[in-house]
Amino acid sequence: MKASRNHASSGYEIRHIGVLDGIRALAIIIVVWFHFWQQSWLIPSVGEVSLDWLPRTGYLLVDCMILLSGFCLFLPYARGMVYGEKTAPASTFYMKRVARIMPSYYVAVLVILFCFAIPGGEYVTTKDLWKDLIPHLTFTHNLFQSSSVMTHLNGVLWTVAVEVQFYLFFPLLADAFRKKPMVTYWCMTAVGIISSLYISTQFDTLNQGMVVNQTLTFASVYANGMLGAWVYVAMTKNRQKNREESIFWTMAALACVGIYKVMCEHRMSYAADTRWQVDYRYLLSLVFLLFVISVIMAVHWFQKIWDNRVMRFLAGISYNLYICHQYIAVKLKELRIPYWEGDTPPNQSGDKVWMWKYFLLCVGITMLVAVAMTYLIERPAAKWIMRQWEKHKGTTVQTSAGKHSQTGNASVKKRGSKKKK
Repeated sequence: MKASRNHASSGYEIRHIGVLDGIRALAIIIVVWFHFWQQSWLIPSVGEVSLDWLPRTGYLLVDCMILLSGFCLFLPYARGMVYGEKTAPASTFYMKRVARIMPSYYVAVLVILFCFAIPGGEYVTTKDLWKDLIPHLTFTHNLFQSSSVMTHLNGVLWTVAVEVQFYLFFPLLADAFRKKPMVTYWCMTAVGIISSLYISTQFDTLNQGMVVNQTLTFASVYANGMLGAWVYVAMTKNRQKNREESIFWTMAALACVGIYKVMCEHRMSYAADTRWQVDYRYLLSLVFLLFVISVIMAVHWFQKIWDNRVMRFLAGISYNLYICHQYIAVKLKELRIPYWEGDTPPNQSGDKVWMWKYFLLCVGITMLVAVAMTYLIERPAAKWIMRQWEKHKGTTVQTSAGKHSQTGNASVKKRGSKKKK
């Protein structure tokens, strides 16, 4: 109750922070836009102003998604550090991640496998199939070339592997952060920066497709997310919202957008985009973090841009939107949908009519599939898994209590009979 009173009196949200839904939704939409742009080459513009830099560097928003993951996962622990709230045990954390991630993920993998990869003869041998499938089923596919760079089961799923691998260690990292926040932060940051420095210095000798987006290289991004949650919650304690401060944070958020644009343009000047990623990943995540905190603390009308029904809906389907969009775009083009003749793809010949038809078809089909997977698979499966987990926990608690009670009664009875003697 103490935390609730502090939260209510300060005017800051410390539980479900609505604007984070909008930021997550926009980040995923821009990543989706990047993959559609890769296939369509449709260059966006507003009048004479080209927005080409936005989709062309859209993959950088994956780092924002990773940062948000660290921020949101650590938020309950940050409330514990600042307000003394209790956090759920590690077992509950793991079960929630299972319920959230696995149902849609496994359905997506198996549909691609049995409806496209196997019927299409994409695997030369059965051994090739298992070398691709088993790592995907165990969330280790980003560790092997045959299931990462050479996969037939959807290239974007490497991000899910990174997230799940981080989940495995998160309760330990969260506990360490609560006890020694800055030591843990700098250790995680050092792991990320050292990994990036190694890749950058050995860039020409390494397989960049395999090393740039590994879990260790994101350690500093996760660290910034966790630090940001702690700093934000600490800022809400004994602090009142005021208009002048909210205006300052709104301006800071807009400044972050400008800095991000400059960084994207700088990225486009690099010969190798993957090298820019490892060289600037830590700094980019700091920009994302400042933007996140600034939006949370901005003026009300600016927050409503990120926290509204449309953004909540898009955030709700964003996971499924992400895991299915690229495969749909690639398959539509492979199947020549919309139809095109000749050997040269229409995007390469500058056929704008085809490019728009293809782009809109990608958007429409991806949205329909994402909605169906969210409401027919993810949410029902997640509810069922958590319901079974709650039943299991209840049974375990009752059994443990029963055993304790029986032992206690036996002891009392024994002491009583001994006293009689």
